[in-house]
Parts: sequence; C-alpha cells; structure tokens
Amino acid sequence: MFLISFSNLSFGQDQKRLNVSIGIGPNESSDIGIRFQKNQMQYGIGFGTIFAQRRGTNRPEIFTGEFFYHFAGKAELSTRRPWYLRSGLVLYKDETSSLRTLTWLFNSRIGREFNISKRIGISLDAGIITRIKSRSKEIGPNPQYNDEIVFPIFPSAGLNLWYRIF
Repeated sequence: MFLISFSNLSFGQDQKRLNVSIGIGPNESSDIGIRFQKNQMQYGIGFGTIFAQRRGTNRPEIFTGEFFYHFAGKAELSTRRPWYLRSGLVLYKDETSSLRTLTWLFNSRIGREFNISKRIGISLDAGIITRIKSRSKEIGPNPQYNDEIVFPIFPSAGLNLWYRIF
C-alpha cells in the first residue's frame, strides 16, 4: 500500500512539456532550440550563429546541449518554478579561408522566467562560460593541427523567448 501511494505522489504529477525557444546573447549571437521538460527539469538542444560576419570568413556555427533545473519561486501561469540553474556544453565552429577552429565550452548560468501567458514566456539569465578545449586545423595541402586546452572564464548572458508547444 505504501509503495502504491508513494508512486502516485512521485509520478502522478509527472508533467511533460515541449518548448521551442529563440535567443540572443552577447557578441551578437543568436540561437534557436527545443527543450523537453519533465517536472522541474528541462533538457535542450540548440543551433545558433553570430550575426556579424568577418570579411573572408564563413558565418560561425554554435551547437548547444543544455540542462535546466527549476528550483525556486512560484508562477501564476505555470507549474514550472521561475528561477532556474542552467548548464551545458557548447561547440563553437569557426572557419576562415586558411583555418578551421572547433572550440568546446562549458556554460553555467542562473536565471528567471517571466510568463507572458500559459504558452509564451521570456527567460533572462547570466553566469560564466569556460573554454574547455580548442582545436585549430590549417586548411591546405599540408594541414597542421594546434590543440589547446585552456580554462579562461568569461561572463555569459542570454535573453530567450520561448513557446510551449504542449
């Protein structure tokens, strides 16, 4: 009897939702993503780029995989708590006519959601981003590789508009 009661409490309020988001960040970056929510956790993937394109380069590409944990507060229009911790991996791909660079970053932020309606909201967050590894390859007949493992820390922030599909 106890196990049945406990399972109803634990899983009876299981809420699964799917959100799409568009966002902007520092350095003229933009992204589009999809997030799967289960209770107070979200798992997301995204793709983005940088608006400003340097002469003689391709537009940089950004790929993300993120985890959100909603931990505090109460929202009128949602059962999801508005305050969250966000962390994830970012792959930044940049290419010029002579050099291709792949950089792995770790992103960690704290943020808050503001519901506009039951399906639409805005998220604002800030934190740090750390470069984990960077690898450059010269483009040409005799490519040279340059592997670099460094841990500089930079400020990180973002503004997202999201829409709950269901």
